[in-house]
Amino acid sequence: SGPGWHVADVICTASAGDRPFEEAHRDFCVAAVTGGSFRYRAQQGTAMLAPGSLLLGNSGTCYECGHEHGSGDRCLSFHFGPAYMDRIVADVPGARTLTFAAPRLPPLPALAPLLAEAEAARDLADADAF
Repeated sequence: SGPGWHVADVICTASAGDRPFEEAHRDFCVAAVTGGSFRYRAQQGTAMLAPGSLLLGNSGTCYECGHEHGSGDRCLSFHFGPAYMDRIVADVPGARTLTFAAPRLPPLPALAPLLAEAEAARDLADADAF
């Protein structure tokens, strides 16, 4: 974590019998699913997320998560303030908006090593990594 961003290890224990409820993203969110699966419904659409997927959340928007097909999940959730995201977008050629158009990215082989390193840092309680 640092100025304008933070990371959280989010463990959800909801199951198929639990009713989804509305929550809100205070900041922009990119959450790497590291365990379990769930349905994510947000302003930009609905998606099933499983390990390796990246949940994409826009600042100030509402969302719901449901566990119709299993119990619980775990995510490494990275949160970025709007000013921090402004700086990121300014550095990406062709990027113009501060919103995610899709609710998720599917598991991508190119991201697997990075996600494995993040999980290892979490499991080793490596505060310097976060």
